[in-house]
Amino acid sequence: MLPIWKRIWATACLIITPFAMTGCYDRQELEQQAFVTVLGVDQAPNGLIDCTFRIALPVNPASGGGGGGQEPLAAKEPITIRAHSINEAMVLASGSIERNVTFSHLSLILFGDSLAKQGILKYVQPLIRYREFRRTVPLAVAKSSAKDCISQFAPMLDTSSARVNDNISILANRAGTIPVCRLHEFATAMENPHQDVVAPLYDINKYVTKEAELSDQSKVSYEAGEVERTGGNPVDWMGGAVFRGDKVVDYLNGEDMILLRLLEGGMNNGKIDFTDGGESDDIGLTLHKEHAPRFQVDLSNPVTISVAVPIDADVINIASGKDYSSDQGRQQLEATLDNKFNARLTALLHRLLVDDKADVIPVSRYIRGQFRTYQQFDAYPWAKKVEDAKIVVQTNLHIRRFGVQTEPLKSNNA
Repeated sequence: MLPIWKRIWATACLIITPFAMTGCYDRQELEQQAFVTVLGVDQAPNGLIDCTFRIALPVNPASGGGGGGQEPLAAKEPITIRAHSINEAMVLASGSIERNVTFSHLSLILFGDSLAKQGILKYVQPLIRYREFRRTVPLAVAKSSAKDCISQFAPMLDTSSARVNDNISILANRAGTIPVCRLHEFATAMENPHQDVVAPLYDINKYVTKEAELSDQSKVSYEAGEVERTGGNPVDWMGGAVFRGDKVVDYLNGEDMILLRLLEGGMNNGKIDFTDGGESDDIGLTLHKEHAPRFQVDLSNPVTISVAVPIDADVINIASGKDYSSDQGRQQLEATLDNKFNARLTALLHRLLVDDKADVIPVSRYIRGQFRTYQQFDAYPWAKKVEDAKIVVQTNLHIRRFGVQTEPLKSNNA
């Protein structure tokens, strides 16, 4: 017969064990959830907003039947709900969507142009607080409306709406024509003094949607919605929306974004075209990551901002046929391109700091060490001081390679 203490221990274990075991009474099966992959927010009348949800249908890739080849998150038609807030739209969604709406797979938050120009802070607040909104989710601006961009978005290659937005973020680091702005970066800029952000810009292409015909002009547009092309996704992503605080104050095109990435030091790879004296003398460059630009800010009167930008480049096109492969020719080409880069980078930095009063790099980080306390740095009227700032950008371009063929082609049939 067991000792009494062992019988007490066994009895206690039998009583306590059922209460210690976790149950599944509150489980949510995959088939019971509606995964929102894209959230669009537009301005509506009377202080309301239109929240557009693109919902993905979870598909079990291992299941049989005729669903073979489907993506795990196949996109469904978007739904738009008018409400006072995003939270209220989520509540109202439960009255027409037969599954529990969840944002755990959200891959993009898109704000419409009119709302972004009035300020989005009150709409970002719930995104920061609600745990389903990951702070790594990209934030972007639609030049027209978020609803239209989401409804007409038709990827060429990816069938998963979650995957296509991830691929666009990866492409931003490689091409440079579009920035990456995540929710936590926007929140950080709002909390830190003298700091702003630039967000990706989306728009519906008027040529693909047949709202305009291809022109016969020689100028090429790098603006979202204005890129002359036919076929493909009706939506462009190119350029950026410049925020001052929580309001959009300016738009940059794709070329501006490449130059801005050079100033930020975030250019991993990118391509850009220049001319060396004539309309047909295009010079194409591939840009590679160099060490970060060096900023020197003198808080004098006026403020002086000097920037040294290293550029590592490969020549991939010389339409004129000129031979720059000699040492003298290479130096001449580097000097010509340096002048072009200097002028455009200086103009862009002046536009951002002086015209837009937005510090998206931010340059203000380089003046922190000139203040004894954070409170002094916070109180410094940086935006006012840079209104008449003297800005000088000096690039140091090195052409490393001329491609797989050093000298240009020469025709023997002339």
